[in-house]
Amino acid sequence: MPTPTSLPLAAVRFTGGVLGERVEMVGSVTLRKQWAAINDRIPGAAPSHAVRNFRIAAGDEAGKYDGLWFQDSDVAKWLEAACYRISFAPEEILSAAISELVDLYERAQESDGYLHTYHQLTPGAERWSNLRDLHELYCAGHFVEAAVAHYDATGSPRLLAVAQKLADLLCHTFGSGPDQIKAYPGHPELELALVKLARASGESRYLDLAEFFVRERGCAPPYFAEEAKRRGETVPPVWAYFDEQAYWQAHAPVVEQTEPRGHAVRAMYLYAAMADLARETGAVDLAESGKKIWDEMVAKHLYVIGGVGADGPGGENFSEPYDLPDDRSYTETCAAIGLMMWARRLLDLRLDAGYTEVMERALYNNVLAGLSQDASHYFYVNPLAVNPGETRRRYDCKMVKTQRVPWFGCACCPPNIARLLSSLGHYVVSQIEGGIALHLFTAMELDHDGWNLKVTTDYPWSESVTIEVLDAPSGTATFAVRDAGAKWQLNTAPIQEAPVDGYLHLARRWTAGDRLTAEIPLPIERVRAHPRVTSAVGRVALKRGPVVYAVEEADHGAGLPSLGIKRNAQLYAEWDPTWGGGITVLKGEAVRETAPDRLYQTADAPQTETLPLRAIPYAWWGNRSEGEMRIWIRDYES
Repeated sequence: MPTPTSLPLAAVRFTGGVLGERVEMVGSVTLRKQWAAINDRIPGAAPSHAVRNFRIAAGDEAGKYDGLWFQDSDVAKWLEAACYRISFAPEEILSAAISELVDLYERAQESDGYLHTYHQLTPGAERWSNLRDLHELYCAGHFVEAAVAHYDATGSPRLLAVAQKLADLLCHTFGSGPDQIKAYPGHPELELALVKLARASGESRYLDLAEFFVRERGCAPPYFAEEAKRRGETVPPVWAYFDEQAYWQAHAPVVEQTEPRGHAVRAMYLYAAMADLARETGAVDLAESGKKIWDEMVAKHLYVIGGVGADGPGGENFSEPYDLPDDRSYTETCAAIGLMMWARRLLDLRLDAGYTEVMERALYNNVLAGLSQDASHYFYVNPLAVNPGETRRRYDCKMVKTQRVPWFGCACCPPNIARLLSSLGHYVVSQIEGGIALHLFTAMELDHDGWNLKVTTDYPWSESVTIEVLDAPSGTATFAVRDAGAKWQLNTAPIQEAPVDGYLHLARRWTAGDRLTAEIPLPIERVRAHPRVTSAVGRVALKRGPVVYAVEEADHGAGLPSLGIKRNAQLYAEWDPTWGGGITVLKGEAVRETAPDRLYQTADAPQTETLPLRAIPYAWWGNRSEGEMRIWIRDYES
């Protein structure tokens, strides 16, 4: 099967629906608020210090470094997001902020190419002395990605030149040569960036360095252990107490790894880089290893909301198979974004709807939950159950917020969700050999390489999808579309082609006026988890299409753990226009256990009462008032 590649963002124009609404809100609200946040202009929000660090490094202000040691990455991710935005929606305000940052980067960079304000401004901080923890290479990666995005959006080589100067320093510093450091980043990310830089510049040395980093990881002796000895460190960090090297995915060479391990965001970026390199170099071993890890993750480590990472207090890690707690879950917004990045790159290797469906589930649930309806408040952690009083008191829930906040001291997620949604066109549609492929159903118009398409739908709220060909390349061309279990028609005639790996591959001479139509099945489903998922035993989650639903105290009162539905209860979908552009809610009859006001009592069967059920899409929870929330609800016998 042909493999896909990204289209220019300007080729895709969202025209409505939930995704179009979110993309537009990011452009009109989120990016402006985040620019204020990284410039410390939001009263009451956690200070960022991020842009100020660059101003100090550039000599514009006096002062010392402030914030976490990876604060540079917030600036880079915001810049990348803003560049994506202006590539399809140019605007003066964002362009001026982008130009300001380009100037700062040019002047903050040292003469040999080095650029990391924490080390530049912190007395005694030695370059490359703690690759494990201090995120020099992670920050370099995010900056390089931003520079490539700037080049793609503007055509200006200024920031790309800064990135290449930094990357050339890295190529000189790291590798297997006698005078080089044989190491790898503590937090993978640079590997992804180097692949992008190689594509943008045509320089293969950047691709070589990316492959070196990936393949050196996990080789003996473990670099991070050796590095720690040189620093005189005798005890591993508390967040890596369980399995020190696995926390950084450095417990074995990547081609020998078969399951997801360690810090979830680090893992997603590493596995995405393996897919990138497999595509660019033809490395079959990287592709095969990545597939094994993916299959194991989906089978035993994937939350129903498309999130990954179960152990927040233990270091934002993957846990044991089936250990997917609901109230203390980690499921970081960045980890779900990383999962989407990995899935999209696996689609580059093979057009398979299994990857698309996971990508879609992560997007509509875990990712969208990270951003409030006003597009200016955020979740870092996305729990599947919340009881505000308990959550605030328990140490194992210390990372969980019961309401979204305007910013974080560790603000990795807010600009990450901005760059994901600003680049969403890359995830919706792609180019394949001989044509194009549509992955996500959303209202949009496409204009690229002779194709001019209009997609009309209100998916995932509505079942109907219409794809109208306004223009098409001459001759035979292929249009691939996810089958999604629908009966597709072309100009009212049923399509006879059988799907391959969940995609229809329609090769024909397309003409203006051709129409593809389908009704995507969106039944209301009761989802059960494997019995080893202890928080879900005896409970079900409600799902319609890719959307997972939650119940809130605002609709049912307190005591949600006892709320459930009978197995024979009829559920129905109803449109609710009161939420932004509107959402589909689920309604029916709920059951709740009641009891006397005593801690314990003897009873043969629980006493219950009935009440109306109202479940809202999980991504919309927490937008009304603070209160209880649950996804897994009790499964009462009929």
